[in-house]
Amino acid sequence: MSILKERDRDSEILIDEQFLSLSKGRTVPPGGFLYKEAFNAKAGKDLRKAFKMVTGVETSYNEEQAHRIAMSSWMGDPLSDVAILQMRREGRDVHQIMRTFLTEGINGVSNYPPELAELWEQVGVVPQWVEWDRIERGARAYRRFGVEGHRYQGIGSLDMYRVLSIARTLMSTGQYADDTTYKRYLLTCNFWTEISEPHGMRPFNEGWKVALRVRLLHTLIRRAVFGSPRWEPEKFGMPINQSGMLTAPLISSVMMCKSMQILGYKLTDEEVEDVIHLWQYVAHVMGYQRENVFPSNIPGAVQAMHDSLLLNPPSEDPDCIRLGRSFLESFKPHPGASFTDRARQWVGYKIGIAQSGLFVSPDTRRAIKSPNPWPWTIPYLIAQFPKNRLQDIRRLKDPVYARKLDEKIRAQRYKWLKTQLSDVDMSYQPKSKF
Repeated sequence: MSILKERDRDSEILIDEQFLSLSKGRTVPPGGFLYKEAFNAKAGKDLRKAFKMVTGVETSYNEEQAHRIAMSSWMGDPLSDVAILQMRREGRDVHQIMRTFLTEGINGVSNYPPELAELWEQVGVVPQWVEWDRIERGARAYRRFGVEGHRYQGIGSLDMYRVLSIARTLMSTGQYADDTTYKRYLLTCNFWTEISEPHGMRPFNEGWKVALRVRLLHTLIRRAVFGSPRWEPEKFGMPINQSGMLTAPLISSVMMCKSMQILGYKLTDEEVEDVIHLWQYVAHVMGYQRENVFPSNIPGAVQAMHDSLLLNPPSEDPDCIRLGRSFLESFKPHPGASFTDRARQWVGYKIGIAQSGLFVSPDTRRAIKSPNPWPWTIPYLIAQFPKNRLQDIRRLKDPVYARKLDEKIRAQRYKWLKTQLSDVDMSYQPKSKF
């Protein structure tokens, strides 16, 4: 069944045309270009201080790069968007085509459009710039954070939910608010797990498949959101755009690696840059265009993240607030759960509150009226820092211990997911609320 309920074929075709041509002839970013104003504002100065404290990198004014990032907000994923929409317009079952494409490649799809063949050339053939030894080292370093890394990426997203274009997109799927929030978070945890498993990003392996599947599904979500009367393309650009495809991997790589140091984790700079390399390839499979900005080193990645945040100021819009509150509240113990499950959920909720004191800005905590984190943050730090620091000191010196620790963390991640998410929940079918 299509994500989009078709009422008027001609009008839907017209929206398709507007959707696919949105980036043509654009010379000014959506919503204007306010980078200079944001850089000079107090919030911009505070951001630079925070980045210096967390990452050790001194960010600077880079108008040229910021303009390139801002202009990429006009573009979604040209190859996937054209191919999926054409096949859907022909009345074909695009979800079935996706399943076949993931398991058999382009040869399993009949009468495919040329854009799908070009997409296959992009993802079915590993680019020359990919270094597999670095991908594997990056995956191993990334999964070092284990379940705590998944929690960081969840709680750390609360600040990004304050970006109105992101909140409007996520709320539209009907899968990121109220009673659906936690399952969607767990599905994302499954994605993070699979892309970082050994050899997970090799073509046709699970990480590669889940990344590519998300890419194809994003076309349906992107088009549904674009066709909504609540979406403002002149203000927001394209839903799930190239700018967002840069920001998410930077959060999952350099920002997580540096931020998690406060919990005692200690990665070398080489390991951090290998994590960046892993996420550069994940972003490539998910549709990020090679010609756009994607720095490969720590200073460049931190600068790009700084520029991206300045281009996306936090909003007090009700969608942003509701999204943040729903996410945080979804971790609370579920009514009707067993005593054991409620106890486990209570611990998870309190860990989320504790992490919010470390990884969520005070302004966002105020906006969503989150609980005071500090009674939980301090004992959480005391429990985490010594353990993680001692493990990493030993890990960096002892390869045998490092291998055993990695095996233990991999098992913990899968066990954590398995206890909360059944196989049937893994099948994500986005639906629009618009």
